[in-house]
Amino acid sequence: FLGVDQGTYSSRALLFNEQGVQVASAQESVELNRFEDGRVEQDANQLVTSVKNVIKKVLGSPDNTYNVAACGIATQRSTVLNWTSDGTMNGAALSWQDVRGSDLIKTLNRDKYEIQKISGLPLSAHYGASKMRWLLDNLPLTLSSLKDNRLSPLVSFLLYHLIESKPYLVDHSNAQRTQLMDINTLAWSSHLTKWFDVPESLLPACMPLCANYGVLAESEIPVTAVCGDQNAAVFGVGSIYKNTALVNIGSGAFILRKLSSNSESVNQLTGISYSDNETVQYLREATINGAASALNWVIEKYNIHQVNERMDDWLSSINDPPLFINTVGGLGSPWWRQNIEPEFIDADINNEGALVVAVIESIIFMIRANLDLMIQEQPVNNLRVSGGLSVSDGLCQKLANLCHLPVDRVNNPESTARGVAWLAAGCPDEWNETVAKEMFIPVTDEALNERYAKFMEILNQKLAVQA
Repeated sequence: FLGVDQGTYSSRALLFNEQGVQVASAQESVELNRFEDGRVEQDANQLVTSVKNVIKKVLGSPDNTYNVAACGIATQRSTVLNWTSDGTMNGAALSWQDVRGSDLIKTLNRDKYEIQKISGLPLSAHYGASKMRWLLDNLPLTLSSLKDNRLSPLVSFLLYHLIESKPYLVDHSNAQRTQLMDINTLAWSSHLTKWFDVPESLLPACMPLCANYGVLAESEIPVTAVCGDQNAAVFGVGSIYKNTALVNIGSGAFILRKLSSNSESVNQLTGISYSDNETVQYLREATINGAASALNWVIEKYNIHQVNERMDDWLSSINDPPLFINTVGGLGSPWWRQNIEPEFIDADINNEGALVVAVIESIIFMIRANLDLMIQEQPVNNLRVSGGLSVSDGLCQKLANLCHLPVDRVNNPESTARGVAWLAAGCPDEWNETVAKEMFIPVTDEALNERYAKFMEILNQKLAVQA
């Protein structure tokens, strides 16, 4: 079974056997262009090419020994673009981190509660709708050319270029992250499209996560699952029980827990974990925009080298790091603000290790703040962590210490690719048995708790000033 994960910084393709054991993988980096004023862009053609390349690499030569039964495709969510019906880009793809639609969001503030009730998402410029409206307002489109234009999440553009029949489709989880889909009916909402002034005629057809999407071009491999990256991650880490939350730490950090039914949250998200032609399952989600993206930000800004090799040493040896007000990519849940600049507090900018530790701790602090809200809804007894940054022992131990909860780390951080391959495989129970985990037991760390309290105090002061 082939699992494809198109992410913010790279595209991956992995092969799993019938027991869910990884047998082959390939990865290719992609570019992210960050500009001033909240603009973050990617070249959608490069993303397509990277996905085709990793699929080709992982499948090998035409006479390879792998008999691939099905393929699942997962993508970064809330990244959108404008393109024509022949598959031609109309400008860059606007990243999920892009907030250029903030001015429109301000005009809709009076309707924010109704928007969240319908979409499951707090009103935010990080989702696709305001970016789609910006594209319509700022690209050189004429009324005659508008008929030939498409406005969609990134996944629709990828499917057009990857699947032999060149469909124009979107799965429920990626459709929801546009903030234009009704989470109850699983269809485009006439109310939401009217509020954001996005013509429904330009949008792709909505499909369940598990459905027949077509066949990969130049192959006989059916695509039987499509979803957002975090939606897939829930299924890539083994069975998640009622009082367990998944913390998937990649470009952003995402805290996810399954819901027994669709229920609202004021400051966090309601999402879709699974859908087919008969059923739908929901999840609660908290979003932290600046995880690996914040680490990359500080690495580039201060020209820090060999961070992956030195990070755990820094985390264990630096006992009094500065604080970092981590607003890289904007503040996600539960604050939902874009107007605060990233800032180190009382930092020696020449101590590069301390800067890295401050960034890692800021991620953990925001995870803790969101977990406290989730626990008000339902107890959380342990955490399961996955994603690229979870390979750090120091990060996992600090997370256990601050949250006062045991942390299970999935030894294979590729939870997204594994999860979407599991969906494509028909959700086989035996895959859960092949998930290896390591445990981190919380220990008392008063200094870390004190830094967390100080972090929250400073952040709240900044939020009050910028209100």
